[in-house]
Amino acid sequence: MDEPPCGPAWIITVSIDDTVMLPAGGVLGRDDFHAWLWDQADGLLGIDEGGVSAADAAARGLVPLGPVIDAAAAPPDRDWVAGLPVADAEWCFRDEAAARNAVALVAGVRGCRVHGTRERVPDDHEHLWRASFRPIAVPDFGTVVPAWEQGAAGVAEDGDVRIFIEPGLGFGTGLHETTQMCLAALADRRRCGGRLDRVLDFGSGSGILGIAAAVLGARRVDAVEIDTGVHGALRANARRNGVDIRFHPAAALGAVAGIHDVVVANIVAPVLVEHCADLCGRVAPGDGELILSGLLADETPAVADRYADRLGVRPRVRERGPWRCLSFSPR
Repeated sequence: MDEPPCGPAWIITVSIDDTVMLPAGGVLGRDDFHAWLWDQADGLLGIDEGGVSAADAAARGLVPLGPVIDAAAAPPDRDWVAGLPVADAEWCFRDEAAARNAVALVAGVRGCRVHGTRERVPDDHEHLWRASFRPIAVPDFGTVVPAWEQGAAGVAEDGDVRIFIEPGLGFGTGLHETTQMCLAALADRRRCGGRLDRVLDFGSGSGILGIAAAVLGARRVDAVEIDTGVHGALRANARRNGVDIRFHPAAALGAVAGIHDVVVANIVAPVLVEHCADLCGRVAPGDGELILSGLLADETPAVADRYADRLGVRPRVRERGPWRCLSFSPR
């Protein structure tokens, strides 16, 4: 497959079985699946499937064990990666929006697992990359400022919020519509006097939503993120904003004890459906709020119905472009 270009890009790390099943039911081999991805995913710049050395190939039983002359490369007519039952790959996308769309696209593909996302910035592009980021004005929230800018996080007298985020590892720079709608929902809760003492940020990415909640006054924020590779960036972003966040791997969701005044999850529809019971069970009755996003317009009704059935209340729906954000206030 094509090598990713060397410029700035968003990288999705995945593992793929030798065969996958598409949401519509078709079964594809790994190479055909990647061909399907090229056709379906907008903004895909390249695919890196890595490689298998001769020594590793022998150890895995892909070739007979014998003398290894060059352990770094396979013969040109031998694709050892294709022989793996599960192969790791990296998909390279032009920007965060394209990467988010791709995560949503493959969420229902059986045999394909997304492990993490990051923004890749080569050293010789860093000054140009930094120059491309400016403070982002988020309607009904305030401003998201690059972490290297001067200043302190806080809430102004007029209610506008100012937070600092290092773009790079994990979704959540403040540019994407789903992030902006969740930020607006958090700020709206504070303006309306809703309790914001304890917050759960599920699928926290860069930590932007949990950090915003803490700056808005949350005493305790639990951030749950499956990609352990971004936990360092989460902690750095929290320190930059002068707030404390408790970080948990996704497998530890059941260990996040108690109920929360606000639960926010900006991920993809299949994951929201899978964790419906857990997320609903952590929302405080009476004055609690559940904020869900990462939803495209055609995915929204099914997710809204599933959560409404469990919570007994219909959501408020925010719209921005093709994306939707749901806010439930169970009574």
